[in-house]
Amino acid sequence: MAALDKKPRNRVHFAVRFAAGAMRVAAVLAVLAGAAGTYAVFNPSQIPGAETLELPGVFAVIVGGLLVACAVVAALILWGFADGLILLADLDDAQRVVQGQLADLVLEARTGRGPFHNEMVAAAKTEELKVKV
Repeated sequence: MAALDKKPRNRVHFAVRFAAGAMRVAAVLAVLAGAAGTYAVFNPSQIPGAETLELPGVFAVIVGGLLVACAVVAALILWGFADGLILLADLDDAQRVVQGQLADLVLEARTGRGPFHNEMVAAAKTEELKVKV
């Protein structure tokens, strides 16, 4: 027979949730950086040192569109990884719940008493006292 270990406890997953939050903040900052880069392409005179980067109209539109597209793709990747981290933490919690339920079932099968044996014994004793009175 396999040894019956203690039931696994649930975790808080603070580090995972913090990393996911940081990734979401980085995703928003990536979109803002793409917007700022696009603004810099269309208005190089507003940014010191960018006067030499002045592009003709068509190329400015193409470069601006590429900047926004790359920023949005990077943001979506970061946001997706953040959601993946949260899903992994939830999966870990679900597996721990299942392990606890299996431990309860194994305990019941081995000992003939369920996970709430103490409560059942206490209830039976109070019933005996009520019957005697």
